[in-house]
Amino acid sequence: MTRATVFMFRGNWKEAITMHAFAPLFLVALTVIAFATVGSGPGIDRMIAKTEALERHTGITLILLGGLILYWLARLLFLQTAFVRLIQG
Repeated sequence: MTRATVFMFRGNWKEAITMHAFAPLFLVALTVIAFATVGSGPGIDRMIAKTEALERHTGITLILLGGLILYWLARLLFLQTAFVRLIQG
């Protein structure tokens, strides 16, 4: 995930998604968390409230976590050689 995020910061979207399909979602989450952490004021409070409401109504965190685990298992079980290459660098 880290290497995929670095590829995204460098503008190599194809390599990033090839490396890890969840990298774009991770980057969006990282951006939202960064703004919520360093920001203040009514705009940030509104963003936090909307994010909380989205989680409360959809359970998106659990859905994404389940998807991430399934994705990891699929890569581990079905793409073993690619997974070993990824670990070796």
